[in-house]
Amino acid sequence: QKDPLLIYKFESFELFKSMIDQVNKDVISFLFKGEIPQETANVIQEARARRRENVQTTKEEIQNMDERAAQARQAGNTQRQQQVVETIVRERPKIGRNDRVTIKNVMSGENKTLKYKQAEPLITKGDWVLVDD
Repeated sequence: QKDPLLIYKFESFELFKSMIDQVNKDVISFLFKGEIPQETANVIQEARARRRENVQTTKEEIQNMDERAAQARQAGNTQRQQQVVETIVRERPKIGRNDRVTIKNVMSGENKTLKYKQAEPLITKGDWVLVDD
């Protein structure tokens, strides 16, 4: 008697191979349908001339290693100077999640005292506001 698991594995492998073959055929047919654009001789010569112009530089224009290192140090110094840390100044002390706060309903004027983590959704909804104690 044959093991059903082995039969299942063989069938799945055959299906996988056929899928890979189909994908390969689709890719190859797609690639064969594509066309490479043809360039005229003038366009090719202009591109070569532009490439030569870009390559022609004088020795004075190329920086040596010392000049590059000096430039990198200057760039690093300017970046360090720009990194000034600004401290955040709060009007009130920060409220912790478990601190008790008093909130007031905008519509009815009702006051509630509860933890900030429970009051925060009500405040963000806009129906309640935080009351200074």
